Amino acid sequence: MICNACGGKGYIEIEKECEICGGTGKAKSFDPKITAELSDEQIKMFMSGVCGVCRGTGKVKIMDVCRECNGTGKAGRCKICGEKVVGNHDLCSRCRRQPHAYRLRNSCGIEDVRINRVYVGTVSAVTDIGVFVNLNKRLRGLIHRRNLGNNRFSEDEEILVQVSGIGLSGEIDLKPVKMDGYKVVEISKEVGRVEIAELENYIGKMVEVRGLVTHIKVTGGPTIFTLLDGRASVQAAAFEGGERAYPEVRVDDVVRVIGIVKRRENKLQIEILEMEKLLGEEAYEVRKRVEAEIERACEPDFRGFLIESEVLEALKEDMLKVAKELKKAIYESRPVIIRHHWDADGTCGGVALEKALTDLVERVHSDSEAKYYLVKRRVSRAPFYELEDVVRDLDESLEDVERHGDKIPLVVLVDNGSGLEDVPAIRQFLLFGADVITIDHHFPDEEVDSYLLYHVNPYKVGGDSNYTSGVLCVEIARMISDLDMKHLAAISVVGDRAEGEVERYIELSGKSREELADIALAVEYEGFYLRFRTASQIMHEILGFGRQDRHVKLVRMLSEYAKEAIEEQVKTAMEGVKVQILPNGIALAALDVENYAKKFTFPPPGKLTGEVHDRLKQKYERIVTIGYGPDFAVIRSEGVELDIPRIVKELREEIVAGVDGGGHLVVGSIKFVQAKRKEVLARLAAKIGNLK
Repeated sequence: MICNACGGKGYIEIEKECEICGGTGKAKSFDPKITAELSDEQIKMFMSGVCGVCRGTGKVKIMDVCRECNGTGKAGRCKICGEKVVGNHDLCSRCRRQPHAYRLRNSCGIEDVRINRVYVGTVSAVTDIGVFVNLNKRLRGLIHRRNLGNNRFSEDEEILVQVSGIGLSGEIDLKPVKMDGYKVVEISKEVGRVEIAELENYIGKMVEVRGLVTHIKVTGGPTIFTLLDGRASVQAAAFEGGERAYPEVRVDDVVRVIGIVKRRENKLQIEILEMEKLLGEEAYEVRKRVEAEIERACEPDFRGFLIESEVLEALKEDMLKVAKELKKAIYESRPVIIRHHWDADGTCGGVALEKALTDLVERVHSDSEAKYYLVKRRVSRAPFYELEDVVRDLDESLEDVERHGDKIPLVVLVDNGSGLEDVPAIRQFLLFGADVITIDHHFPDEEVDSYLLYHVNPYKVGGDSNYTSGVLCVEIARMISDLDMKHLAAISVVGDRAEGEVERYIELSGKSREELADIALAVEYEGFYLRFRTASQIMHEILGFGRQDRHVKLVRMLSEYAKEAIEEQVKTAMEGVKVQILPNGIALAALDVENYAKKFTFPPPGKLTGEVHDRLKQKYERIVTIGYGPDFAVIRSEGVELDIPRIVKELREEIVAGVDGGGHLVVGSIKFVQAKRKEVLARLAAKIGNLK
């Protein structure tokens, strides 16, 4: 071991009083005999009355032999009794006289083998010429049959051998040894400790790195450990023939690794020779450094919002906190599940976060597969986090914890997660240690906040649903990555029919409103048929992240399919629409989508109701359109603020059968028991009729 007192130099610097000036720093005169030892600058200092030897400090530094290691630069503890030893010895003088054998760890090479030393070895093969013995994974010697005597050995047997000779080509000659009451001394090579970020300079060399284990993957060949030292990460491979290597090491352990730096598929990798868990102060120092580096690296890069907005400025602090939390998850190899509503707004928000986080993964992690297990985008068919969704997410996460030692994920709910209907699913994930963040523009229920890590919602700062989830997610994504994603905000604005200052995103996108509307329609058309699949690649193509020529053709084709399907459905649906003018002047339109629309085809009931509503609002200034089925109702309004979350809450209290739902002040949906449909719709109509 390197001497801690002198850092391996063998000497230490001692500061003492300057003998020339007596510690005053001033020179009234000086001995001319020392002139030859002084520089011209020092002589000038003497001439001006300043001591040139100590340069006016009154102190000089001299080199002295290190008393800890006697100038050898090496000092450590006896590997048997723990007594202090000086120099290159592994054992103290007393233990060297006791029976002992050496075990060479895998970092040791032929240069570490000593003739006449006794080693612990493992029989690898018994042949006609003798017995081959592994001293470690890299070194093998031979007990020639003439040296076997009466000894008989079997494969995998651990035996003691003495090195009798080393050939010019590295052949190790061994002979068997019998010894009673011996101690085993483990020997490891002392190699330079380097930072993970510097490994590029050590390709082909043996190094030591220390870091935090953030991920473990067992393959048919090696076990792959992802190590993080705060500034960078690297994969370290331990080859155990498909078996789990170092089973004692788990995610979040601090380890010391000695291995050879190699390049695999254009990525750096350490081929592990030795790995051990660090405990106590050593582990604390590494962990403390990793945490400090992550805190520093995860500060969001805020370059201002794309548009001027008081609402966004009011949300800024929460958005920065969310961006930092997402970055920390990636640095710490904590999976992020992005669960978003399937429409254009939710998809644009989900993809914005997915692209930003994937970009960060590729910059931070050396594992080319990391982006697939760290960033997972999922689709919600309902406008809230359904129990069906959380069961899928939770079950897969727990399986990854069991198989790969993954951490419980950070869940981000986009375009949902603000209502009471989200609480059961959120609470279930929280029970297993997850954290949940909501980025939404539906009217929020205060009770939800008690279950969320952060809740970014325009209503909480005086805004409204026009600040779409896509807009919020794009602005957060820009705090994580410098990828250009402003067109996603524009698509979400057009797709969700948002109005006001957010329409500036349309101008920034460089696309016309019609082009953006076609992209939004293509997203929803394809999303409907994808069902529960995320299909990141096809959505990326539709949203313009692939080949531009193919993007244009794909959007044109899908939007045409969607428009044809909508026109066909709307034509039939309009025949079934019943409109009545309520006493308060509001036009109430009702559509039985169960009987006037095709099942399981595009557009779905919500989209169809919206299309019918768009046509009706051209005739009526104040109108509410209800598209209803056996156990649901979809609501759209124009010129009327319904406060749908409040209405749902009232219906739930008034009707015994369970009523669920939510949405914005003007757009929403309600679910109920089929037998109570007539009563629910009647009470809903009455509440609309009582509005001013």
